[in-house]
Amino acid sequence: MSQTEFLISITENQQPFFNALAALLTFLGNEEFYFLIVPIVYWCFSKQAGFRLFYIFLLSVTVNAFLKITYAIERPIGTEGINSLFIESAEVGSHYPYDSFPSGHAQGSTTLWGYIAYLVAKPLFWVLAIILILSISFSRLYSGLHWPADVAIGILVAVVILLISIRLQEKLSNLSQKIKWTLAILTPLMIVALFPEEEGVKYAGFLLGAGIGYLAESTHIKMMISKKVWRKAAAYAVGLVGLFVLQIGLKVWFPEMLIFDFIRYGCIGLWGLLGAPYVFAKLHIYKKEHVTTNSSEQLSV
Repeated sequence: MSQTEFLISITENQQPFFNALAALLTFLGNEEFYFLIVPIVYWCFSKQAGFRLFYIFLLSVTVNAFLKITYAIERPIGTEGINSLFIESAEVGSHYPYDSFPSGHAQGSTTLWGYIAYLVAKPLFWVLAIILILSISFSRLYSGLHWPADVAIGILVAVVILLISIRLQEKLSNLSQKIKWTLAILTPLMIVALFPEEEGVKYAGFLLGAGIGYLAESTHIKMMISKKVWRKAAAYAVGLVGLFVLQIGLKVWFPEMLIFDFIRYGCIGLWGLLGAPYVFAKLHIYKKEHVTTNSSEQLSV
């Protein structure tokens, strides 16, 4: 059975209940959802784990965008016999509709939930994470937005990135602060040089702001995450307001030029890992660590 025949056989069985479920799963793989879920770890549980999750996830979506543009495979949308749903969720890339391979939903969800499952390290959570990843991935086939190969390779690429990242993270944590600062600045600049497309520039700006923000926060603010749920909820709410104000406000204010996209996303990354913790401390939502220490939570990457 060809990929086209496979998608035809799936999409011809679409029905209202499963369409609604696919719409939910589509949202769980959208950029808006990632904006909601990724900061929770850094603001509410662990700065070190949150930073690692953020960096690994952003590197993964950067690789995904690079592969999409490099291979430029056309989506199955419009192919005779294939009924495509939620097309607006596929129109976000700068090279649509020639951005089918690999699936961003499959790769992004595998990276996100795979790393969170690694952090939680509970068998039940691993099972739930795998079910969620496979459900989100299959929803892209059910919706007629990706070829089967797009989904399979998206998951595979994410697994490879996770394995490499987990293997390297402790080695990177043991580097000197000078080398960490160098990597935090040079890595995004290298991405821009190698991938000077809209997505590459935006993600590089994000990584630059986040890297600088994390290293500066661990030296000058040293936010201590409270164990109280109401404080975590307050921090999350304040942090999200700041994220969306910057995302929307700067987009309106700045001209539509790649350099300003780089700056805008850099500001968002800087807010998330430095500005928000500073505000949390100023509002007395969280306390600051006043004792000079070399704990891994504060200085490790």
